[in-house]
Amino acid sequence: MDISGTVDEKPDTRLPMIFSLICGFLYVILGLLQMVAGAGRILIGTDFVMPLSGILFVPADVIGSFVLLLIGTVFLYGVMEMRSGTYEGISYAYVGILLALIFAVIYLLVSTGNMLEAYLLGNEEFADWTLLSDMKPGIYLAILPLFAYIKWKDFFEPTTEASFRMDLK
Repeated sequence: MDISGTVDEKPDTRLPMIFSLICGFLYVILGLLQMVAGAGRILIGTDFVMPLSGILFVPADVIGSFVLLLIGTVFLYGVMEMRSGTYEGISYAYVGILLALIFAVIYLLVSTGNMLEAYLLGNEEFADWTLLSDMKPGIYLAILPLFAYIKWKDFFEPTTEASFRMDLK
């Protein structure tokens, strides 16, 4: 049995903790903004316009806001775990990265379907459709988790037996 390191030795989780904190706050803030935009559209009417929603491509979508809030909460819970000294908190960062990437791919597939509907089939409902019509926070927020996954993908690979990796830098 090959064990790298001692039992008392724990990897440095500062970088994943800072990453999770930034991603968590971004996802939660934009999730709340999207929820307020959706609730305002439902309660006040279609005339309701949320400030910054156009610039940030935030749609009035309550269900989509729950997705962003879920991803942000996973990241922030990982920060709490890592701050308390629990090394397993790093797994929350990884799950947050995977959730962010999965939902970004789903949004991109929906956008691709809409593009095919607009340009290939020539559907009249999509006559004014552009790529920015389907831009959502879940797409552009996933850029940071994508870079993190590319940088740390070897760290998240399964390890054999009781050995673990300590190369987060």
